[in-house]
Amino acid sequence: MRTSIKTTAVCTALATAALLVVTATTASGEGQSGSSAFGVSAGGTPGQPAIESDGSQEQTGGGQLPAQLGPLASGGVLALSAGNDRATAAVTDLTLGSAVAQLPQELKDGLATLNQACTAVEQATDVNQVIDPLNAALAQVPGVSEVVEVPTAEAAAAFCNGLLDTDLLSLAKVGTLQSECTDMTGTVTLTDVEVLGAPQPLLVGQVAPETQLLPPELAAVATITLNHQVVDRENFTVQGLRLEVGGQEVAVLASATCGGPIAAAPVAEPEEDTSNQAPVPTPVKTSVPVTG
Repeated sequence: MRTSIKTTAVCTALATAALLVVTATTASGEGQSGSSAFGVSAGGTPGQPAIESDGSQEQTGGGQLPAQLGPLASGGVLALSAGNDRATAAVTDLTLGSAVAQLPQELKDGLATLNQACTAVEQATDVNQVIDPLNAALAQVPGVSEVVEVPTAEAAAAFCNGLLDTDLLSLAKVGTLQSECTDMTGTVTLTDVEVLGAPQPLLVGQVAPETQLLPPELAAVATITLNHQVVDRENFTVQGLRLEVGGQEVAVLASATCGGPIAAAPVAEPEEDTSNQAPVPTPVKTSVPVTG
């Protein structure tokens, strides 16, 4: 009978210890990593809208691009999520630099010439006759001739139809821009990209880190960097799009950050159960009779 009682007590103690370990691990957040995401940061200001997770559960949010971005970026619907060492930030229907007044005169003149050439394409009875003049006009626009090709009448008509319906000062348009981080890796995915009114099929899908959206000839005016990645100790950030004008950062869009493990809280030592222990005997002082 004693053996049975002793076995039961040992099993109960082991089960209790196991429960304490499991409970402590779950409550402390061990194995969880924080993350965060924001839609846009203008001029180095804190990103908005923004969400943050300690890794215990996924947080979601969204909204619209703030109106104060004005000509730098317009349109756009934001969707954000952050969870255990994973975050995403997405923006859709984005127009960039719709009124960049600092465009160099050479680019403005080239765009004016290109606009005239496209007007001729629209009015021509035989589009083949204006392909060469159109390509000559393209060659006068810094950077555009490197990313636009109009070898056929169909291509010329499609390009000019898009150009004539586009604000010439719109630097770029993006259908969807999504940034995602998982631990220390990140991706940026794009759909429906246009630069100066010209579709960019090579930029559809995942893009490599530090990809430049604009031609290098525009670097002195503006740069748009896709998939800009930053490592800060245990934090890894992927910025979907980084816009700089005149060499100064003016906006960051669709940023996702994955952090290091959440520090585990110290586990308290369980108190010793003394309810079934015999009390410590208290010494009793007494006199002892002396015999003789």
